[in-house]
Formats: sequence, C-alpha cells, structure tokens
Amino acid sequence: MENQNQNNLVSSQNQNNAVVRADIDVLFAGDSYGLFVFQKTNKLVKAIYLLTGLMSDKEPMRERARALANKMLENTLEMSERIWGEETYQKNLLSAISEVSVLFDIAENTKMMSKMNHQIITSELRKLADFLITSSANYSSAKIAFEPNLFDGDYNYVPDQTFQTPSSPIQNSNVVKKDPIKDTNHFDKGQNEVVVENTKNIEKEKMSITKTVAPVKIVKDKNNRQDIILSMLKSGVKLTIKDFAQNIKDCSEKTIQRELLTLVSKGVLKKEGERRWSKYFIVK
Repeated sequence: MENQNQNNLVSSQNQNNAVVRADIDVLFAGDSYGLFVFQKTNKLVKAIYLLTGLMSDKEPMRERARALANKMLENTLEMSERIWGEETYQKNLLSAISEVSVLFDIAENTKMMSKMNHQIITSELRKLADFLITSSANYSSAKIAFEPNLFDGDYNYVPDQTFQTPSSPIQNSNVVKKDPIKDTNHFDKGQNEVVVENTKNIEKEKMSITKTVAPVKIVKDKNNRQDIILSMLKSGVKLTIKDFAQNIKDCSEKTIQRELLTLVSKGVLKKEGERRWSKYFIVK
C-alpha cells in the first residue's frame, strides 16, 4: 500500500519544492501559478476539516464550513481552465474564503474555537486572499494557447510562374511602353485629340475614385462595433473573439465579448463552444 501511494506522487520542480500528486502535476502542467494556489488552498482545506472536526456533529457551522472548503478546492482545480480576462474561479475562491473567515470569527466569539486556532487559520486565509487579489490580474491566463507546431515552416515562398494576378501582369522586357500623348507621330490631328481627351477622362476617374474612398476611422461607437461584427458574419462564417479583434482595434477583447453576448441575448447571433473555443454566427 505504501509503495502504491508513493507511485501516485511526483516531486514538483517549482520554487516551493512541494510534493504533488502526479494527476495534479499534469492538470497544472505549464501553470506554476495555478499549482501554487492549489497547494496553498489544499493545506487550508485540510486545516478547516481538522478544526471543524472538533465541533459537534449537530453544529450547522461544521457542515457549512466544510462545504465552503470543498468549494475552495473545486474552484482551485478549475483554475487550470481559466482564460485571459476572466477571473471567475479566483473570485469564487475569494468569496468562499471570506465566508469561512466570518464563520470562524463567530466560532471564536462563541467559544467553539480557541483563540490560538482562530488566529492561525484566519491569518492563513487572509494571506491567500491578499495573494489572489494582488496577483490574479497578472496571472489570469492559464496555459499557452497555441499548439507546438502551429507556426512551423519558413517563409521561402516561390511564386507560381503559371499564374499572375491582374494587378501584377507578366512583364515582357522586350515590350517598350509608349506614352499615348507623346507618341503620336503615327496619328493625324483628329486622332491626337481623341488620345488626349481619353487620357484626361482617365485622370478624372482616378481623382473621383480617390475622393470616394474615406479614410479609415477608429471604431469608438458601440453600434459601429456591432455593425462590424454583423458584416464579418454575414457570409455565414463562424468566428472567434480573436477574429473580431483583428478588425476592431479601439477596445479590448473583453469589450468585444460583451458586444457579442448582447447580440446573442437579442437573438441576432448564436454562440457555440465554451471559453476560448467559443464561436459566434448569425441566426438564420
């Protein structure tokens, strides 16, 4: 039995030199912050169970404190799936810590817990809460989002010689370009006037096109953001928040997510998938 338990443990290489279960180490692979929070929370949960074990089995506070301890552990484990900009699990953990602290204050005041035990457990709960408040904004994303081979390959591009776009015609070094205005020796006077007139018309068309193209403006209006979202989806594609962020530059991905959820609540869009894999598309 002892050998079997040892097989379920591995030595973690983080700064705390703590021994971690193999499955926990895999769960938080590449996420030293999440692993650190789990280790601290795990010790607190054990302490809560030990303290409440001294209470009467009929004491309601005993079961409530243990339920909150389970909630703390659950949210800590789920932190391995957290994504940037969302601190749901950290906030849930802070909420549970606050309620446990209040319960233990009551327990100490009503002589259900010694002052020494109360001082130790509330001090450790406060330390974890302070750590989460000051650090969660900097470590709110969990793991690297990209696959290891996503950007494999070099940029040694060789163009296809059999195909040229209309804007890049095949250049022939033997062809000599001639100015239609200057090279008019083989035209008579009437033909020269036609060439000059056509050239003027072309220049006017270029100026007209230039005037009709408005400069690109940064989108600052909520309705404009929603218009851009709908225009990107009108072809029937399904896009992620990062896809929209490439065209909406004036705000964060969190703001774009709120715009998308607003359109979903109005029944204009539908959402499929969860967290960073969510995709949005127009309701047909």
